Amino acid sequence: MASSTLQPLLNPASVAVVGVSSRADALGNRVLRNLARAGYGGTVYGVHPRETQAEGVACFASLDAVPSTPDCVAIAVSADKVLPVLEQAAARGARAAVVFASGFSEVGEQGRRLQASLASFCERSGMLVCGPNVLGVRNLHANFALYSAPLPANPVRGGIAIAAHSGSACVALSSTGRFGLSNVVSVGNAASLDVDDYLAHFAADPNTRMACLFLEAIRRPERLAQAAQLMRAAGKPVVALKVGRTATGAAASAAHTGSLASSHAATSEFLRQAGIAVVNDLDELVEACALFSTVRVPPRGDGLAVINISGGEVALTCDLAHEAGIRFADLGASTHEALRATLPGYATPANPLDATSAALADPAMYASAMHALLQDPDVSVLAVSQDCPAGLSEGAALGYRKLAEVTREVSATATKPIVFYSNVAGPLHPVTIEPLQGSTVAVLQGARTALAALRALVDWHRGPPAHHEQPERMQPHQKWHQRLSTGVALSEHEAKRFLDEHGIRITREQLAITADEAARAAQAIGFPVVAKIHSADIAHKSEAGGIALNLTSTEQVAAAFDRILASARQYAPQARLDGVVVQEMVSGGIEMIVGTAQHPPFGRGVVVGAGGVLVELMHDSAFALAPLNAERARSLVQQTRAARLLAGFRGAPPADARAFEDIVVRVSQICEAYADVIEAMDLNPVAVLPQGRGACALDALIVPKSPVSTTH
Repeated sequence: MASSTLQPLLNPASVAVVGVSSRADALGNRVLRNLARAGYGGTVYGVHPRETQAEGVACFASLDAVPSTPDCVAIAVSADKVLPVLEQAAARGARAAVVFASGFSEVGEQGRRLQASLASFCERSGMLVCGPNVLGVRNLHANFALYSAPLPANPVRGGIAIAAHSGSACVALSSTGRFGLSNVVSVGNAASLDVDDYLAHFAADPNTRMACLFLEAIRRPERLAQAAQLMRAAGKPVVALKVGRTATGAAASAAHTGSLASSHAATSEFLRQAGIAVVNDLDELVEACALFSTVRVPPRGDGLAVINISGGEVALTCDLAHEAGIRFADLGASTHEALRATLPGYATPANPLDATSAALADPAMYASAMHALLQDPDVSVLAVSQDCPAGLSEGAALGYRKLAEVTREVSATATKPIVFYSNVAGPLHPVTIEPLQGSTVAVLQGARTALAALRALVDWHRGPPAHHEQPERMQPHQKWHQRLSTGVALSEHEAKRFLDEHGIRITREQLAITADEAARAAQAIGFPVVAKIHSADIAHKSEAGGIALNLTSTEQVAAAFDRILASARQYAPQARLDGVVVQEMVSGGIEMIVGTAQHPPFGRGVVVGAGGVLVELMHDSAFALAPLNAERARSLVQQTRAARLLAGFRGAPPADARAFEDIVVRVSQICEAYADVIEAMDLNPVAVLPQGRGACALDALIVPKSPVSTTH
């Protein structure tokens, strides 16, 4: 990671702009005008081989000709001229540069070669280079802007630093007027400096209170996690939006779990583990920034209380909060009693609370209800949910203003954060929200985005997941490591023997080569049984007609043997068919799936979810990066909808969830121990039997990595 201080780049004492011109619309001229508009007080030089001045700034024929060494060089020339200028800047002693030009890795092979040369130069020289393909950088507290896009007329200084791979996102986020800014960095292609470098700088910057990230890629996860730790140590929140959720994940494999765990799931998991709050779109990011920049009292838990004056909007709040993963505080008996004593007789104490429209005529009652909610020990944040769109009538705006006034009065003595949000997005009526200006009450736009921002606030202050127990490591078995290193696919029967020898319960089964052998095997195992095709070349047996269930006689088993082989030959004529496996039929359990998926650069992770033939249709899965201990395995399973089935849904007896969690931990250990030889593995389904009876893998797929060929 670069030095935590990027002063020569973000707060230089002097600047040279290469690429100015007599044309007012030249990129270099726009940069000069922005320096003047920002009020930059340092020394500024223009560089042009023939011009003597541009935008009122003296120009010199080359960097060698400028009177003194500039701290930072703005390079406003085409991509093919960038590297020679950088080399001149380094020779002159400049310590930093901003490269505005596009035409690098984003445009094809030639551009990638140019960027590789640029990255190599940065590594050799140690120069701090922002770019290429950027809008530039701004430091509002230093009145500094090496920036090519038009600057807002009256920028608001504050504590939020923006770092975005996208220049357009920089413009959007820095132009809302909803919060004050410390720094704006257009990261661009990040040939050298990336988001992690800027984040480390923000951690030490006294003018920055939080960071807002717009990420197109995470190239150096370890360094980003380190920078996030520096921010947390400084008490500065980090909120991130990672785009590219619909891109095909890097875990394409024969395993179901490769399709269940997207690369975005891996990215989000990594960010959460690093202690970075995650949002889903620009609106959520803006509301999160507005919230974090206003709230001064951190929440001490995750229980949210909401107060409204509409039953219908309370129901909407419940729906949206569930989608956002918000937990409503469980109000205690004393809180219910206080609310009953305060509210009109026809109101019902609850959370979210409908205080009814009586609040408009009786603001004191509304204030008492707010105090009652704030005093509940399970309430960590109080949100006032109130319509206040800009199109309100004057009478309505004045009526709702009373609720804003009460909110400000209550906040003056509150020891918990209070948020005021409009249920509809868009501009807010200035008369309604005016009492909240300058207060510690954040004013947010839109119920969905406000609740997402509240989730981000709670997540960040709660911190990254604490793992008190270190995951145990497994040593690979030499014989299995050698077998997997061949790269030859394992049949289900062989895969299950692997699981058995690594402590995972499997079904009792036998391999049969003939129909008679299959019948005898069934008798030995005990009816009912299942028959499955035995072939390392057929990954998904149900699609090949390679499974027969609930066979209850030797005649049924023999007939199924012939039918399965015929169907498999028709489905995959070139496949090797090695017989049929006869196995015990396990019934009465909840079917789950557990497996692994790989998503560079984050490594390997574990996926769990509802299993069986509907695994992809149900879209019920959760992903965690390995390694997992028992605590993380339990948390992972709880993230799935199937967790309700395991707990005993609608009167059903609970399943042995702890046994399934043990299998999840063991799969994590296996994927770490055999990381160099296993590409992916799938246990689907795993039958989770009634409590006390354990869990059993009914089917298994293990995909070895292809051997690395070597040439001599």
